[in-house]
Amino acid sequence: MPDRIARTGIGLFTLTTLVFWLPAVRGAFDGPSYQWGLFGLGGRGVGGDYWFPVVGASGALAVLAGAWRCRRWAFVVLAAWSVVVFVAVLAAVTSNPAGFRFRGDTLGIDVSLAWIGPLLFGSGAILSLVVAWRQFRHSRAVAPWNRRNVQWAVVLAAALPFQFVLLRFGSPGSLSDQIGVLVTIVQWFMVGRIFRPYATLQAQPKQ
Repeated sequence: MPDRIARTGIGLFTLTTLVFWLPAVRGAFDGPSYQWGLFGLGGRGVGGDYWFPVVGASGALAVLAGAWRCRRWAFVVLAAWSVVVFVAVLAAVTSNPAGFRFRGDTLGIDVSLAWIGPLLFGSGAILSLVVAWRQFRHSRAVAPWNRRNVQWAVVLAAALPFQFVLLRFGSPGSLSDQIGVLVTIVQWFMVGRIFRPYATLQAQPKQ
């Protein structure tokens, strides 16, 4: 099991890669009514550059799986990603501080990140580098895949049909659309439960 510092690094990675999961799911479920843009790429539904969030979400899932199973390569990728994000944030804030904002049209969110962004992502980059260094110094035993991992996979997969109904048949900005977005966000933050090591209960021998 990753220690507390490593789990914090994994949590920050999950936060920053939400930008891939959200358009990957919404592009498929919302359809052409959903327009997204990311790193200069964009599209409507599964059109345009839809491959980009799909590849990004797939890669993030692979890194999360490796990190929760204490694979050293995953923490190297995690640290590299955190540094790249921090450099990108600094460049964005320097070039256009007023435009560096977190916007969520469906949920009506529009918050400036000009001050908190560099601090948050800079701290995350430093933490991720420390975590990667610690992983190379200490190896950790990991519990094998067991029933709880399968249960979490089934639970999160079972939410997908409900997300499809909420996002596809709800008008943009409607309550069902907002609920669908919130479920998708929570789903991404819970996806690590699929890969997290769980202790296997051993049956006590009868006396």
